[in-house]
Amino acid sequence: MSNLQLTVHEFLTIMGTLDEHLEEAGFEGESAIYDSWYQQWRDVEAKVEKLSMMDRADMLFDGKVTINDIPNEHLIEVRACINEQISIHKKMIKENDVDADPDDLEIWENRLAAIKDL
Repeated sequence: MSNLQLTVHEFLTIMGTLDEHLEEAGFEGESAIYDSWYQQWRDVEAKVEKLSMMDRADMLFDGKVTINDIPNEHLIEVRACINEQISIHKKMIKENDVDADPDDLEIWENRLAAIKDL
C-alpha cells in the first residue's frame, strides 16, 4: 500500500465530482473512495469554508491532504477521477469555454503522472 498526497483543491474536486455522480444515480452506485473519504472530505470542506477568501485560495492550492496506506482499488478509482478531470478540461479548451484554463489541465495531467507509479 502507498500513501497518496493531493492538494486540498484536488481532493475537494475529486470528492465533489463523485458526490455529483452518486447524487445523479440516486446514491445507488458505489464508490470505494467516496465511502472511505467522506468524513475527511466534510471536515476539510468545513475548514476551508471558514477561511477568508485569500486564506481559502492559499489552502486550496498549498494545503495538502494525505491518504495513508491507500489500497489499489482506491488508486484505480482516483486515476479514473483524474482522467475524468483531464477529459473535462480538454473539452473546455477545445470548445473555447470561458472557464477553460490550460494550467488546470496541466495540474491534472501532472497529478496523473505522479500517481502512475504508486
